[in-house]
Amino acid sequence: MKKGSLFAIFSIIFLGSLSISTYADSNTVEMSSRILDSFDGTAYVVDGEEYHYTWQAVASRYTTKTSDQSFPQIGVINTAPTVLERLAGDKDVKSLGIQGSFDRRAYNWIDIYPTASGGDGQPAEIPLLGRTRVIDIWAWGSDLNYYLEAYVRDTRGMIHVIPLRTPEANPAGSLRYRGWKNLTGTIPAGIPMVSNVVPRSNHASTFVKFRLWTDPSERTYIDVERDSSGKVTKIVPFYLYIAQLKVLSDIYDTIYDGDRLANPKLADQLWSSSGSGGGNTAAANNQAGNNQ
Repeated sequence: MKKGSLFAIFSIIFLGSLSISTYADSNTVEMSSRILDSFDGTAYVVDGEEYHYTWQAVASRYTTKTSDQSFPQIGVINTAPTVLERLAGDKDVKSLGIQGSFDRRAYNWIDIYPTASGGDGQPAEIPLLGRTRVIDIWAWGSDLNYYLEAYVRDTRGMIHVIPLRTPEANPAGSLRYRGWKNLTGTIPAGIPMVSNVVPRSNHASTFVKFRLWTDPSERTYIDVERDSSGKVTKIVPFYLYIAQLKVLSDIYDTIYDGDRLANPKLADQLWSSSGSGGGNTAAANNQAGNNQ
C-alpha cells in the first residue's frame, strides 16, 4: 500500500477518534441532587457560602382583607409528608404553609418568594448550581382547581415559568388532589443555566419564586363562619403546604489546561495578591506611551 494511502487512513482514524472524544465530552453529565430549602433553618451551601432564607407571600388585587383578617398568610409549620418524616428520623421536619382567600373569582395569584434571613425583606433569588434541569417539591393540595408554577432566571436575566406536575401527569401544575404529592418541573435544555464564557460563576442562574393561581371557575376560600344572625364572622381560607424545595442539576464541567482560572473566586484571589503590581505596570506602560 502506498504511503499516501496509509497517511490518509491514519488521518481519518485520528480525526474520527478526536471528533468522537469531543462529542462524548460535550455530552457528559454528572447529575447532582441538592436541597435549596427544607424550611427548617438548615443552610443552603454553595461554594462554601451559606444561604438562609425567610419566605414571604404577596397576592393580586382581590385578596381578602378585613379589620380582623388579612391574606395571604405564610409561616413555617411543623408538618411534612410521611416519607420525609421517616427519612428524618428523630429530626423535626417542617414545611412552608400558606393561607389564602380572595373576594372575587378570577385568575387570582399568590407569589411565594424567598428573602435573605435577617435582611430588609426584599426578594433574594436562590443561586442554582450547574445546569439545573428539574425542580422537585412536595405540595399538599385541598382538591381545589388551583395550579402551581416555579419561576427561574437564566444566565441572560430572562425569567422562565416552569409548570409543576404530579407523577400522574395531571394538567400542568394542578393542585386538584388531596394531601401530599411529589411535584416536579422540567427546565428545557435550551434554557441557558450556565455561562459559556470563563471565568464564570457556578450559580449564574437562580430560583425566583413560586406562583399559585386560582381558576375563575373555582371557589376562592373554603367556607365562612356566621353568627346567630347570619353575619359572617370569619372566613375559612384555603391552604397550601410546600415541603423540601430540591433541584436536580448537571454539575459536570470540562477539564482543560488552566481550568482552575475559570473559577471567579480564584481569579479574584490571584489578582488581589498580584493585581497591584499589574496595575502599576499598566500605569507605567501608559505613562511611557504618553511620553513618546
